[in-house]
Amino acid sequence: MPGDLSARVTMSGLAAVLGLTAAAGWIGGAQWAAGVAGGGAIALVNFRWLALSVADIAALAREDRTAVVGWRGMWLRHLLTVGALGFFVGGGWAHPLAVIVGLSVLPPVLVAQGLRAARETD
Repeated sequence: MPGDLSARVTMSGLAAVLGLTAAAGWIGGAQWAAGVAGGGAIALVNFRWLALSVADIAALAREDRTAVVGWRGMWLRHLLTVGALGFFVGGGWAHPLAVIVGLSVLPPVLVAQGLRAARETD
């Protein structure tokens, strides 16, 4: 189920972000911990919002209804993501490399959970 996959990705990603945040705080200080936590939170919220938007658009398409509202939500998601990244990096709250580390948590977690879900269906 797609909902199960997005929930597993979110929970696994949250665990990974928390672990990396603790390590970044210990090694690089508060600015690095804030960067990893902020980047990870942005990535996970963005992913979760994307999964919900795709599910809504697919449901509208199955009902032969227009999906314009869903597409508008996608643009709002992009604007808020860029705004949040700008807040963390531009405001000096976090080290830019730490934000990249936080953002980079999602892809391997998504691949691992996708492979796990594919193995379960076999």
